[in-house]
Amino acid sequence: MKISDGIFKIKGDGSVYVILGSKVVVIDTSNIADGPRIEKEIEKIVPLEKVNFVLLTHLHYDHVGNVGLFPNAEIYASAEEIWDYRKDTDRFHFYVNEDVDKILKEKLRPLPNEIVGLKIVRVPGHTRGSVAFLDEKRKLLFSGDTLFTNDIIGRTDLPNSIPEKMDESVAKLVKMIEDDKLLLCPGHGY
Repeated sequence: MKISDGIFKIKGDGSVYVILGSKVVVIDTSNIADGPRIEKEIEKIVPLEKVNFVLLTHLHYDHVGNVGLFPNAEIYASAEEIWDYRKDTDRFHFYVNEDVDKILKEKLRPLPNEIVGLKIVRVPGHTRGSVAFLDEKRKLLFSGDTLFTNDIIGRTDLPNSIPEKMDESVAKLVKMIEDDKLLLCPGHGY
């Protein structure tokens, strides 16, 4: 589904976003069970080997399951998320195979404050290292599992959630959306 010029959303267990430009970016990769369909849909937009960056809002299974589809991509998540994952994978409500686990442990790089024209917005709550990505030029906010449409917010009852931070993170995103008239691109379709 085309969201804007050069921006596509692929629905899966988790939403996958493809951004075309001088560099090709994928935000989140859905559940591994969605792999064949995600692969097919992305291939309609761009060859998988042409994806330069995979940016992850957090490291739950329904957002990282298909990181292995992109052989030439650099893979990024927040430094906090990487550290927490490497320290205790089981706290990540995790159901992926050994290949995905190996990629995450070996290839993940910490996000800078901005990457390929996207600003990183730190939104702890759903996980300690959750982030959103702000595309100021196109007025898009990729919120991961912090905020969904219809005022639904992400879960905070998971082992690596920080419930006391969620209200502040949601308020930050809502203010950005209202002040800058942003289109919300959430991590799930609900």
